[in-house]
Amino acid sequence: MKNVLKNRSVFRPVMGLLLGCLLGTAGCRESAPEDILNQEDTTQAIVFVKTDGEETLNRSRANGNLFRLSPISPEGVVTPITNFTGASVSDPSVSFDGEKILFSMRPQGASNHNIFEIGADGSGMRQVTAGGGDDFDPLYLPNGKIMFTSSRHGGMDEYNRAPSEVLYTCDYDGSNIRRRSFNMSDDFDPALTADGTVIYTRWEHFGTFNRFPLFFANPDGTKAFHKYGPHNRNFFHPQPMPDGRIIAIESTRVNEDAGPLAVLKLEMGPADPVLGENSRHWDVLTTQVNNDGAPWPHGVFKYPFPLGGNKYIASYTLPAAEEEDVDYGLYTFTISQTGAGTEEDPATISIDNLTFLFNDPDWNEYDAQLLAPHEPPPVIEPLGNDTDDFGIFTASDVFNRSTTDGQEVPVKGVDTITEIAVIVGIPTERGESSDFSANRFEKRALLGYAPVYPDGSFRMKVPANVPITFATLDTLRRAIVTKRTWIYVQPGEEVDECTGCHKDRGLSDEHITNPNPIARNMPASDVNTRPDDYIYINYRDHIGPIVQAKCESCHFQTYVQRDTLMMPENIIVTVTDTIPAPGLLDLTAVPDTTGRMDLVFPRAYINLSGESETSDRQAVVPVFPRRSPLIDYVHGVGDAADQGPHPASDPLTAEERELFTLWVLLGAQYR
Repeated sequence: MKNVLKNRSVFRPVMGLLLGCLLGTAGCRESAPEDILNQEDTTQAIVFVKTDGEETLNRSRANGNLFRLSPISPEGVVTPITNFTGASVSDPSVSFDGEKILFSMRPQGASNHNIFEIGADGSGMRQVTAGGGDDFDPLYLPNGKIMFTSSRHGGMDEYNRAPSEVLYTCDYDGSNIRRRSFNMSDDFDPALTADGTVIYTRWEHFGTFNRFPLFFANPDGTKAFHKYGPHNRNFFHPQPMPDGRIIAIESTRVNEDAGPLAVLKLEMGPADPVLGENSRHWDVLTTQVNNDGAPWPHGVFKYPFPLGGNKYIASYTLPAAEEEDVDYGLYTFTISQTGAGTEEDPATISIDNLTFLFNDPDWNEYDAQLLAPHEPPPVIEPLGNDTDDFGIFTASDVFNRSTTDGQEVPVKGVDTITEIAVIVGIPTERGESSDFSANRFEKRALLGYAPVYPDGSFRMKVPANVPITFATLDTLRRAIVTKRTWIYVQPGEEVDECTGCHKDRGLSDEHITNPNPIARNMPASDVNTRPDDYIYINYRDHIGPIVQAKCESCHFQTYVQRDTLMMPENIIVTVTDTIPAPGLLDLTAVPDTTGRMDLVFPRAYINLSGESETSDRQAVVPVFPRRSPLIDYVHGVGDAADQGPHPASDPLTAEERELFTLWVLLGAQYR
């Protein structure tokens, strides 16, 4: 694309044809661009990034600079704000007075991105952060501090084990850097809402569960909560709209932040789970644009941003076969609505007047922001108490849940739930080997157990500033429901927003099944476990010795010689039959190689861990003991209820059976 569209006289007619087709206008004319462009008088300006690479989720190291377009018109003048050579520049953020710009930059020859500030006229540049990992996504906060995302903590994300960025704040001069979110993977693109909270995209990777919902949090990291996002859609680059809704990019891909424009109708609830048709919760504005990655036959969008009133800007590329073919430019558009936006009369949002603004065909134009004063939202005072090393988490009703995520729905009065297991995530550190598991789950440890009251509520004191999750347990301590997301509390914070386990938190109080939970009036159960007391259960040290002592003597393949045959040319061949191991589970310690990651583990571990290349069925479903045939046989329940606990010849002790169950619950790790 960049080698074809070398000048605007070629680019604009093609663009005009595409926009007409995209919006469904009559004629799809190839006439002069003035026939489709809105010519508006404006004195406002925008700042944007020009880069020679295709940027996806802070993974780019391409060359770039900041530019200004004034006025915001196809005839506006583009001038450089920065003029670096060999620097990687991204993520501009404009101060409330419109006079300064924060941005992320890796200077030429440097190892990391850090946060810088520059005057809107290109003067007075200063470095805000230094050292550590990569710093991205700066944001001015109304209390005078700066929020940004950073990998300086050294943890790796749960999917491809690249450095993960999470939320940080610092003082205006770059001092007092504080980590504010404790996700196990990445947090991206924070933006301020009208009430002063922060909205951002969060990468949720929990084994095979992989999505990018929207989280809201206070600027100090408290009250972090999943407020929007179903299981089957991801939303990137969220920006609050003047009416309180959110405009974002919709995607069904992991690590792909390009897609159609969408408006999230928060008045219809959090879309978790989706109730009825998706249109109740969000509208896709550009329905022709696919959300499943390249090729892009109708082009694709990134970085929507409100310019004020009813005008928006976004980065858009013409049709592209592959990522390397894209050529993002800047386009403006307006939005219209039919319907009142109530549950009885839902709103339908559509796009109008998609209009070419600017493109340099040798560069991609990204992340345009309005370069003008704007009113700061109110300051949200910090919560909690920094002298504490714990926070408190309260949940109202573990029986209040939906059926949309495939897990069980326990019934109050029928299914006994008297405790939860509390689990801590252990990040993979930079440079650490990945040979701790043969499945998709990261390292985790048991903090302990907390009681569940008869009404389904619980309240627990947990370590501050660490990612935790929990599972409701049956009488055998098998997980009935596993919470497939990481939560955390700040020091001294009490989280009391969980009304159920994945039940819709939608439009009215009818979704709250237990408004006065017992736990709220009880002392918090103490699960504030120190790292030295975390309980780790792995195959190498705990399960493997039991398997070798009590299982391997039966669970091995045997080879029996059956006959000797005379083949042509007097070749003698000895034929052997293979008798498979009982249950098709070879539990010998012979070294074997996994298929997914090409790692070497004992064959018994591979066959039990959830990646069963040498078995015809999966003996363990990591994190889900009640779905795991191995646990049925260990306890003599489910499919093995008529046989009793296994093995019968050398029975496992009660402690060993519980060890197997917890090993599966913690992700069936090798070490």
